[in-house]
Amino acid sequence: MPLQTTKSSRPEGAGIAPGGWQRTFTALRIRDYRWFWLGNLASFFGMQMQWPTQAWLAYELTHSPFKLGLVSAAIGFPMFAFSLFGGVIADRVQKRNLIIISQAAMGVITLVIAILISTGLIQYWHLLVGAFFSGTTFAFNMPSRQAIIPELVPRETLFNAIALSSGAMNVSRVAGPAIAGVLIGVIGTAGAYYCALGCYLFAIASVAMLPLTSKTGLRPGISIMKDLTDGLKYMRGHTLILTLVGMEVVLVLFGMPFQSLMPVFAELLEVEATGFGFLMAMVGIGAVIGSLSIASLGDFKRKGLLLLIAGITFGVTLVLFANAHSLGKLLGMESNAFYLSLFFLVLVGAANTSYMSTNTTLVQMNITDEVRGRVMSIYMMTFGLMPLGALPAGALAESLGAPFP
Repeated sequence: MPLQTTKSSRPEGAGIAPGGWQRTFTALRIRDYRWFWLGNLASFFGMQMQWPTQAWLAYELTHSPFKLGLVSAAIGFPMFAFSLFGGVIADRVQKRNLIIISQAAMGVITLVIAILISTGLIQYWHLLVGAFFSGTTFAFNMPSRQAIIPELVPRETLFNAIALSSGAMNVSRVAGPAIAGVLIGVIGTAGAYYCALGCYLFAIASVAMLPLTSKTGLRPGISIMKDLTDGLKYMRGHTLILTLVGMEVVLVLFGMPFQSLMPVFAELLEVEATGFGFLMAMVGIGAVIGSLSIASLGDFKRKGLLLLIAGITFGVTLVLFANAHSLGKLLGMESNAFYLSLFFLVLVGAANTSYMSTNTTLVQMNITDEVRGRVMSIYMMTFGLMPLGALPAGALAESLGAPFP
């Protein structure tokens, strides 16, 4: 099926640079997108520092891969359950305001957990409750973050803008977990949480610089449930969108839970908190490479082929990482198994972000503005499956060992 594109009003932006790496940062020439990107970077930094710290703390309190997976599932369930409503709200209100409110809620949750850690009152169930509310706010934050991008850049810059947004997330993947690992060792888990809170505050300030761009009141007098069902009907009537979302579900559900199990792999490889941070950071380094490579391609034609190649590469390199410890023994490099793992994780990160950036762009380019929030909320529901997938993966890791899942 040929890709169908939609027409919509877009802000005028700078012209596309001549080609190749010269156009990698084209979208950042646009003032509004630049503020949005900085806010994204800060928000993702906060999350990428907080979530590994949360995982480390949960494992430190319980030493149970299953309970570690349960914390991730506590994030994923509300993301999966409430994302549809987040999309409906995004199509009804100013997306900028919804981003600010939900980001502020994330900050409050982070502050409460940080105080509990500082006072020595933190318990495992606190992490479960905090994770649930974090997932709920994320369900309202991310559909708006995705849906607002086409309102900030012209259509010909959309692929570049989405790739750079992925790059912001992946830059945080490089530094965030590594910094979190160092902070845990130097100032403790509470310090890492307070630093994450600072990132959230900066994100709120950056997004507040954006103008009011969304069209509100698109469906006056229509109930939220009617808007929700109309969004589902729109999806059902577009085979291409359904296919892309289905492909994302497969990757997220069966591939991405490896990140939640990273503390288990760190223990298997006999590395401490800093080593755990480097394992997470290697995924980010690869992801940055993938994001910048995708951004430099511009609006190229063979996106479907790239999607297929990236998906296959992700699966193969993920299997190699999971068995790096055994491969090290087989190749007589047992003492270097950790470094072998780092190498495979770079490839995993590059393939993963190439796949997800391309998939997201194809979805964005084939939907209309009127349903963009709802469709992107359905798309973002797949991210709720990632921590949910960590629960059975954690159970398998506890009974069969981490490399098996």
